Amino acid sequence: MPINVASAHRALLSGCRGALLALALGMAVPAAQAANPADWWVYVANDYPDDIRDLLKQGADPNVRYKNGQPALMRAVVDGAWNVFDVIAADKRTDVNAENPAGETPLMYLAIAGQTERAKKLIARGAQVNRLGWTPLHYAASKGQMEMARLLLAQHAMPNAPAPNGETPLMMAALSGRKPMVDLLLKSGADVGTRDTKGQTAADWARTGKSTALATQLDTLIAQQDEARRKRRAGGPADAAAGTAAAPVAAPAEAQAPAPAPAPSASPAVKGVSGVKLNNYDEPAAP
Repeated sequence: MPINVASAHRALLSGCRGALLALALGMAVPAAQAANPADWWVYVANDYPDDIRDLLKQGADPNVRYKNGQPALMRAVVDGAWNVFDVIAADKRTDVNAENPAGETPLMYLAIAGQTERAKKLIARGAQVNRLGWTPLHYAASKGQMEMARLLLAQHAMPNAPAPNGETPLMMAALSGRKPMVDLLLKSGADVGTRDTKGQTAADWARTGKSTALATQLDTLIAQQDEARRKRRAGGPADAAAGTAAAPVAAPAEAQAPAPAPAPSASPAVKGVSGVKLNNYDEPAAP
């Protein structure tokens, strides 16, 4: 049978093209699937959890730090890369209490961002609710993150924890003018009369935040507390005849609120979360 040279030539070319295409595809697929260790921060910034997971399986350190000192777990919060955050947080090697150069922890970042469910998981991994200095509750209080504050308090967060200059979570809530948070902290045992190292009370912090009505309410509570203490020291209603219940302590009608401490010339030295786009939590709440 005569051979059709043209047909054979076309078949040969087609086969060669197919082989080359298959070879190209065969080489391209592994390259596309292989996560590049050099692109770790690119994967974090773009929230690529699968690539981060692959690198972790290859032995990448989940505690690696960004160029500014942020642990990878906290950098994920900065970038809003919550899927990547979940992958890194789930790695058993991750230090869930790692501090950034500002002394902040991952749980503090979650507190100010209101990421309650992720906070629960991080606490279950051993994240510290209480610590020296600023605490997650300070941060939650400053932003009015009610659900987060309830979680932290349920986990035995100290409502009167003092920051380096004596600032309490109640003062942070007062500064931001968030009355529901103030009420929650007071019901949880926050001491309204506590003063920071400058002698300022929560009422003074509320005034600094231009929350005048809240400051007045706090002044009244402070006056009531002071009067109750004065009566206890003087043997007041609490020492009445046996069997007679003492009436609830109320401030005398003529009692005046204590003179507030002079407001600082500038906003108190409360810094926002380092690097996070939520660094305005020390500004007054919108009216």
